Amino acid sequence: MARPRLLDDEKRLVARAQGGDTRAFERLYRHYAPAIFAQVLVPMLGHRADAQDCLRDTFLAAHGALRKFSWTKAGIWPWLKTTAKNKARDLLRASGRRQRLRGAYLEHLETAAGPDADTVQQRLFRADLRAQIDARFEEMNPRYARVLRLRLLEDRSRDECAALLEITLGALDVLMYRAVRAFRKAWEQHAANDASPPTPPHKAATP
Repeated sequence: MARPRLLDDEKRLVARAQGGDTRAFERLYRHYAPAIFAQVLVPMLGHRADAQDCLRDTFLAAHGALRKFSWTKAGIWPWLKTTAKNKARDLLRASGRRQRLRGAYLEHLETAAGPDADTVQQRLFRADLRAQIDARFEEMNPRYARVLRLRLLEDRSRDECAALLEITLGALDVLMYRAVRAFRKAWEQHAANDASPPTPPHKAATP
């Protein structure tokens, strides 16, 4: 698909938007948002709901960084396109981390008990693993624990999680990234402690 045409008064609109004119920025948004959505975000993300989230993040980021934009004959489209690609990559990385953590969690629940384990054993294993996960959550920053419960265990949408936590979607992705790292560290530390041999008693001093 061809890039959208340059607006007749685009240079003036950009300058006005850089000066804080919200109407000028709205005109730029209305002109370029459909193309950013259809040509950049949907192809990269493959999911229209995620693309809608990312479109909003793209233009919020663009609005915040607009003063740094330097006008060229190509207009603002290449800069917006690059901003959108960066936001999409950030979302893909965050989604990949979330899916890996969820996959590891489900793998523990469904396969670690072994194919020959009976139903009672499987239930006991699931209960024990969930208790261990909850125990690691208790050791973490409460905000980290909450976002993991909401996003992974309760499988809530990004929008719903952000609303419940009263943060932006961008802040949610950062919080999720930090929470995953904190959980991994807590889990690995617990596993290392369990695997450590007991400390031998001190020998009595030789008289």
